Amino acid sequence: MNASIDHLVEQLRVVLSLPDLKFNEDRVCCLFRPGELDLQMEWVPNQARLMLLSPLGLMGDDPLRSRALLAANFLFSGTRGETLSLEPDSDEVFLCAGIDLDEVSTLHAIEMLSRFIDTAKQWRAALAGGRAPMSPLGFAGSIRV
Repeated sequence: MNASIDHLVEQLRVVLSLPDLKFNEDRVCCLFRPGELDLQMEWVPNQARLMLLSPLGLMGDDPLRSRALLAANFLFSGTRGETLSLEPDSDEVFLCAGIDLDEVSTLHAIEMLSRFIDTAKQWRAALAGGRAPMSPLGFAGSIRV
């Protein structure tokens, strides 16, 4: 059975214990926990796609950091299928992903969202600490950024 956005939001309300969770008139919904999670979900109805976006930290001028971020995107080796991107106007690094609700069940969509949140938390902590997670299983101790 394919997921629907309404059913997904219903389930997220329960799973996240957020009874007021809903999309605004622009089809955007944000989750925020200071210092831990900043997640924007945007529903694109004509594509049946839920877009996920989470700011991770500033890029800065360190070429080693830039290289590590690009390397993590290579075959998604450090992102578990998500994509790292840079907002040019702000120098902010983001983790981005999309969930095609026509192709997955509600349970699978929730699992994908959970994985995205976990990846974003790891990257946020890593960038704040000057290092980058290079695999979905943890941080590579020999890679410094």
